Amino acid sequence: MNKKIFGTDGIRSLSSDKIFSKLSLSALSKSIINNKKNFKIIIGRDTRESSKKIEKVFVNALKDNGANVFKAGLVPTPTISYLVEELNCDLGVVISASHNPYQYNGIKFFNKKGEKLTDFEEVRIQNNFFKFINKNLKQNKKGKINIINNSLMIYKNKFDKIIKKNNFPKKLKVVFDCANGSSYRIAKHIFSKIKIKPIYIKDKPNGKNINYKCGSLYPQSLVREVKKKSADFGISFDGDGDRIVCCDENGKLIDGDKILACLTEYFIYKKDLNINSVVGTLMSNQGFENFIKKVGLKFYRAKVGDKFVYELMKKKKSRLGGEQSGHIIISKFGPSGDGILIALYLIKIISEYNKQASKIFNIYDSYFQVQKNIRFKDSKYQKNIRINKLINAYNNSSNKDVRFLIRFSGTEPLIRILVEGKKRSVINKLSREIENKLKKIS
Repeated sequence: MNKKIFGTDGIRSLSSDKIFSKLSLSALSKSIINNKKNFKIIIGRDTRESSKKIEKVFVNALKDNGANVFKAGLVPTPTISYLVEELNCDLGVVISASHNPYQYNGIKFFNKKGEKLTDFEEVRIQNNFFKFINKNLKQNKKGKINIINNSLMIYKNKFDKIIKKNNFPKKLKVVFDCANGSSYRIAKHIFSKIKIKPIYIKDKPNGKNINYKCGSLYPQSLVREVKKKSADFGISFDGDGDRIVCCDENGKLIDGDKILACLTEYFIYKKDLNINSVVGTLMSNQGFENFIKKVGLKFYRAKVGDKFVYELMKKKKSRLGGEQSGHIIISKFGPSGDGILIALYLIKIISEYNKQASKIFNIYDSYFQVQKNIRFKDSKYQKNIRINKLINAYNNSSNKDVRFLIRFSGTEPLIRILVEGKKRSVINKLSREIENKLKKIS
């Protein structure tokens, strides 16, 4: 096992890997609790077939190490971020690999305020883990397992002020792609409370179809259904419900940057949130940054990852931030991206404006971007000198007409490539050039 268990967003690996074994989860439990008394942990999971098994082993290990464990069941990730503070727990845990295929799984962690753990907190757990992993652990303490039967109903309280009927004057036809993930139940409950005509697709999880040709990373299913049903708007969640991408009535995709721009414009118009800045990431489109500055706000770029977006939001006292991938954070509702929350706001905006989505989201001209992923089989690829030299050369390029961002993925064995500029032909050529060079090295 590598001497590192945390990635960009908690722990992430193939569900068959050693990190999810009984021995590893026992060591991880001891590392987390570390002899703390009366330690309360709330845990939820997504719909993939391995999640129940991992949850069972992990819950028992946490209990055997003295924790008081509260099982929330099948819930979206932002539910745990909300409940950990609402129920006065010390730690929140989600068994999920987010947008990854069902063969993967992961463990996300939230502190008592519902925030992702800091790098320092992760390193502390990680160091303890490698100290305990090869030892014969004694588990003399006995905690308790509690079942929360109404976790989604408690979570629903978060949206009470938004879902008032008079907030939705125009009845829209909206398609929801639930990604066969953990949002499929709560989505139907929440959206039944507002004045819309909902159409649900990819809402029959079987353990293996989470994110399969659906969800925020595969919006083609959403686009087809929106066109087929002549819907006003389309919304696509990812497997654990903390991100969202959309499409307008013509099937044109709306990414996280456009969603953030729309929310910014709406909050300025409504004089809500009192926002003076917006946080994006290194992936955010230059056109989006130009728009934010044009409306008189400051724009900050965080490292890729919603955890880093929120950390910068706190530092800069920003009330709105997010990623192009669809993690959108409105700080007054908590520190986590929340697909249901953002979906409600976008439907509310379209209904209030009484305009087509295509007109509402045509806010700024995007720069052309090409994004590619290069997969590596060699687990040591991140230490390859030639790869790192190539990455540094492009990322530090003096070309003022093109922006490069080449980085190692924090969740998969990938190198992610972003090339951005005003001329499509130029960035297409450069992206192919980078791809070919990386493939030759691999």
